[in-house]
Amino acid sequence: MTLLVAFVVSISGAVFVAAPPASADGLSNPSGTLTVECPGAKAFIQVDWKAGDRVTVRWRLEDTGTATAISPVLRIQAHDADHDGAPFIFPSGEPYFVLRGGNGHHEVGLESDWNPGNIPNINHLRVQVQNGTTEQGTHCTEVREIYNWTMIAHKNAMGKRGIPYVLGGEDTPERPGLDCSGLVMTSYNPIGNFPGWPVRRAVDMWNWARNHQTPSKFYAKSVDYADLKVGDLIFYKTTDEAVGHVSFWEGDGNVLDALEPGTEVSVHPEGGLRNVRVDAFRILGVATVPTG
Repeated sequence: MTLLVAFVVSISGAVFVAAPPASADGLSNPSGTLTVECPGAKAFIQVDWKAGDRVTVRWRLEDTGTATAISPVLRIQAHDADHDGAPFIFPSGEPYFVLRGGNGHHEVGLESDWNPGNIPNINHLRVQVQNGTTEQGTHCTEVREIYNWTMIAHKNAMGKRGIPYVLGGEDTPERPGLDCSGLVMTSYNPIGNFPGWPVRRAVDMWNWARNHQTPSKFYAKSVDYADLKVGDLIFYKTTDEAVGHVSFWEGDGNVLDALEPGTEVSVHPEGGLRNVRVDAFRILGVATVPTG
């Protein structure tokens, strides 16, 4: 079992280290964002999931309080599905960052392609904000998580290449093969902590995504086609029905899907589809973790 580093550590001797200048502008098209806030302390986190085991993290910590003797503290951990984790190490060399400087002060940092080697699939990042160090006394603690649904589902879908197209297939002995929405469902639903798709057909997934764009444990974010990232879902019109097909975006003009009878789950040029794009969505998840 990997080491789960406890959040509660003494930080009275922390040393302030300036964040690298390259992090100042932020990420232009992050996979997802997360805000974690206590009275007097606010963290804004951008994540860009690169794969199941790699992520770029950009953080911003701000002192929003008025007490000069109280310092905001930030911690970030990468967790697998069983909540075993690895700490994010800040420029000070510590698994926490203490913001000195008083009300209105802020610092930012960036870690590209962070790869905690003991976690093959980063299920989620856990972010904790405190108002006050151990020495000062902690006045508030807030913990939230941001989930890596998209890249793990894409990894699962890539593992299903070669399975034949079967309408209604779910890759089980009872329902062998896969259709387009079956590929999506069976790639997402086995992910640890994933709540599960509540619908099965592509048109129903599209309607669900359109109606569930408010951040929660499982939600969809509408994505402009110019901003597509690997793993995003593209919905297509194929018949008189509003939507009849769904694919994973693969990048470089390619998609990953179960296309039609006589084919197998594969990566192929999107231009080969006889379909018209309707929408694109990124499947995301955030949650607040009780601290009491």
